[in-house]
Amino acid sequence: MAVNHLIEWNASCVDEQLTQLNVTPLEGYRPFDYLLYSETLPRRNDGRISDRILNRYQHLYDGGWWCSGIDILTGKDDVWGCFKPVHPRIIGEHNKIIKYEHPPQTPTGIFALRVSKPIWERIAQRYHLTLSEKDIKPDQSDLGFWEWVLVHPQIPLCITEGAKKAGALLTAGYVAIALPGIHGGYRVPRNDWGKRKGISRLIPQLEKLATPKREVYIVFDQDSKPNTIKAVNTAIKQTGYLLGKQGCLVKVVTWNSQLGKGVDDLILTQSQAAFERAYETAISLENWRALSFNRLTYPADIQVNQRYLSNLEIPETAQLIGIKSPKGTGKTQLIQDIVQRAKQQGKWVLVIGHRIRLVEALCQRFGLKYLQETEANFPREQNPGYGLCIDSLHPGSRANFNAENWSDGVVIIDEIEQVLWHGLNSDTCRHQRVSILQSLKTLMQNVIGGRGKVVVADADLSDISIDYLLSLAGVEQTPFIIHNEWKPQTKDAWSVYSYSGNTPKQLVKDLEEHIAKGGKPFVFLSAQKLASQWGTRTLETYLKTQFPDQKIMRIDSESLADPTHPAYGCISELNSILKNYDIVLASPCLETGVSIDIKHHFTSVWGIAQGIQGENSVRQALGRIRENLPRYLWVASHGFNQVGNGSISLASLLSCNHRLTRLNIRLLQQSDFAGLDDLEMGFQAESLLCWGKMAVRFNAAMSRYRESILAALEAEGHQIFQVSLEKSSSLNKSSNGAKNTEPKNSARPSLSEMISAVRDQNYQAECQAISQAKIIGDRQYHDLQKKLVKTAAERRSQRKYELNLKYGIPVTGDLIEKDDKGWYDQLRIHYFLTVGRPYLGHRDAAIAYQFIERGQGNIFVPDFNRSQLGAMIGILELVGIPALIQHPQRELKNTDPDLQNVTEIALRDRLAIKSITGIGLAKNSTPIVVIRRFLDKIGYGLECLRLESYQKKRIRVYRVVEPDDNRLEVFQKWLAFEDQSPGQLPLQAEKSRDAIAKLNPVESEFTQLCLQF
Repeated sequence: MAVNHLIEWNASCVDEQLTQLNVTPLEGYRPFDYLLYSETLPRRNDGRISDRILNRYQHLYDGGWWCSGIDILTGKDDVWGCFKPVHPRIIGEHNKIIKYEHPPQTPTGIFALRVSKPIWERIAQRYHLTLSEKDIKPDQSDLGFWEWVLVHPQIPLCITEGAKKAGALLTAGYVAIALPGIHGGYRVPRNDWGKRKGISRLIPQLEKLATPKREVYIVFDQDSKPNTIKAVNTAIKQTGYLLGKQGCLVKVVTWNSQLGKGVDDLILTQSQAAFERAYETAISLENWRALSFNRLTYPADIQVNQRYLSNLEIPETAQLIGIKSPKGTGKTQLIQDIVQRAKQQGKWVLVIGHRIRLVEALCQRFGLKYLQETEANFPREQNPGYGLCIDSLHPGSRANFNAENWSDGVVIIDEIEQVLWHGLNSDTCRHQRVSILQSLKTLMQNVIGGRGKVVVADADLSDISIDYLLSLAGVEQTPFIIHNEWKPQTKDAWSVYSYSGNTPKQLVKDLEEHIAKGGKPFVFLSAQKLASQWGTRTLETYLKTQFPDQKIMRIDSESLADPTHPAYGCISELNSILKNYDIVLASPCLETGVSIDIKHHFTSVWGIAQGIQGENSVRQALGRIRENLPRYLWVASHGFNQVGNGSISLASLLSCNHRLTRLNIRLLQQSDFAGLDDLEMGFQAESLLCWGKMAVRFNAAMSRYRESILAALEAEGHQIFQVSLEKSSSLNKSSNGAKNTEPKNSARPSLSEMISAVRDQNYQAECQAISQAKIIGDRQYHDLQKKLVKTAAERRSQRKYELNLKYGIPVTGDLIEKDDKGWYDQLRIHYFLTVGRPYLGHRDAAIAYQFIERGQGNIFVPDFNRSQLGAMIGILELVGIPALIQHPQRELKNTDPDLQNVTEIALRDRLAIKSITGIGLAKNSTPIVVIRRFLDKIGYGLECLRLESYQKKRIRVYRVVEPDDNRLEVFQKWLAFEDQSPGQLPLQAEKSRDAIAKLNPVESEFTQLCLQF
């Protein structure tokens, strides 16, 4: 018996001495003594346990092992523990096996195992603590080790499930306790009928360990079963929340479940170093909660593990069909079969996407027409359906889409996660968002609520999309889920070479060498604008200068829409067209919906992700090339796109949005805006919730951009190799095998300098071309707006018209450059902060009215809040920016009392500041830093004048720097426009410095409203 339990615990990587200290083999009557000690157990008149209870535990006679540790509350041996019988009992109609027995009718506790001196010393060494003889007491039956842990809150605590796993972690040198089950860390008060009667609380033993500022790592199993995952997630959220209330810093440790289910399995099969990597990359509870929205926990009706989806029988009764399958495994082919079956049955088919060219490609494959090809007045009964972008899913679009006319057919939404996010958050949908979401809801009600089908597919399909569509439909419906768990084996997995560093210059150097050696790369880039140093336009020009004989294809939104460019119309013919090119540069326009199946042409895939796209978009882009080629990837360490206030907490994000909406409404009421009586702020709570979940998921991935993308690629089964910046990769060697020995002081410019020169040359030429473009009138402009296909000349004329409309001054190259750098936003805020202040209420009211009118009394809160400037201006007034720019000669220091007061206010309400202005402030920001951040919003700066001595310290003295950019000319144009059409100015401004100086201080009521946010 003793040998068996030692072997079992050793197989879980537990030190043998630790096992002997905590595990006891039992047989015969002895297990009863350890388990059945509760005074509340039913007994006979002679005091003996009732026969009913004894019969339940008859299997204990065959023996097993008992484990218990230290009672944290008393410091003595814990009488509570668990017993693992040799022959476990089986209960219920489902024959559930009870592997571990705990004392019945007794509150559960924790496993705080006794530790040996070597393990204690190992743990102390890990955390750089010195042990004394006073710490290590010879009697291990009292608190000892755990008393030491309690008085050292700087020691992190791991929480796992199951005593053996705690033993494995202690053996590895980590302080760890175990719960008897995932929900064992807290209790939910219930009445006699089992109903909840109070708030959940930590169990006393765990509460004692949860000292403020202690780092707590939750290390639960990595399961693959949807129901188990859902239960584990719930337990982590609740346990983590309660630990957070105690002041603990909670993190969640995760790893690829294929490496081992439990932490002991991970250490056994992958080594202790594997756990150490997982531990070091653990994420905060908030980050984990946000990223948990990636999961699909709906049970699969068809679960397969195959390279390609095929021969799947979907019942006719299935109405919401979700397909989750890795990229390149035949999702589109399966959907095509569904479409063909629907057409044979005489049903219409509607394809909804988020990128024009990709919907076109799908329609061509499905034998349907794209929106442009359809007739607006085509008889409904003859219309077999078509494809359109979600932007057009409303009655005011060219599709004249009326959801009431669509029922009992088939709706196809491929790449559902990105389509929904586009519909909920993209700028292109903003003005018609309410109408789009109303149409989507009606469509789901008619189709899912009727006799139709909705088929959605995505490699990253999550609960969010399924939950959202079901909530829109408003009917009780069980989705039919097809889940393909296939992951590439070694021969099918990509080799992904990851570049670190702050820029992708090393990757581009290696790309250049690869081409020089005859390589044919497919390069995905996250930008196309000429102002981008690493965008499609810049790299195209640079590579053309380096390789003039190579044929290069640039595929981005501009080239695809330009009938004079070779890329025009290529989406549907990629597999035949791309064979004619040596180098392909693609923007995010190709990140989804296309399959490039060319074999033996391209030699590698390269990617530069600068932090613009969502992390799943980057992975989607890398998967467009189906051939297993090496992938070379540079990813920014952190993304710079954020949604809302950038929060990764759903509650915080939605709460701040709600409060900002109330503030904006109150500011409009102060302006006597009469359109608020019929305003419905609660429009589609289900859409707002879906937006919030996707937003915090997006923000969380952006906060750890590189790590998120690489971890997700690894989870897909691909192999990640870090590229050393010193040696780069094998590509960094010359063709004869020698290393590149170019001297550091070579006269040849650096790569960064050459790329920058190319970018600047291209950009200046484009600015010049725009400034000299043909002037068009209002009618021509509106016609151009509607066109999907535009020549370069037409694009430039359209841009020139828009710039003239914005600023009201002649369009020059300098103006274009300033506009690209965000000049307009700075001027708009500056204008309404100063001479345009009397028009602010009119401006916000006019825009609010447009939203309310388009939404027929409804607003989508995130769009409405982004449109209003009143709160932004109020915050800038609150921190005294108008006074600072009125007196630019004033000297500023961190010791100035008024600046310190402003800083105190700003730091106290940092979340409100971030929600309203987008300015993120660190907790330790100095007054000068705070003022500088606010001045940045209007294009002003600070310059250091000198150093001064103050209380034996050297402090810097600053003053405000006024921009010399002729903005007053723009402000005069805007003011003239205001005089003609009050409240109708589409943009913003200011008049003169004298006029600014004469402005009276803003009423305190306005700034008080902003303070109440």
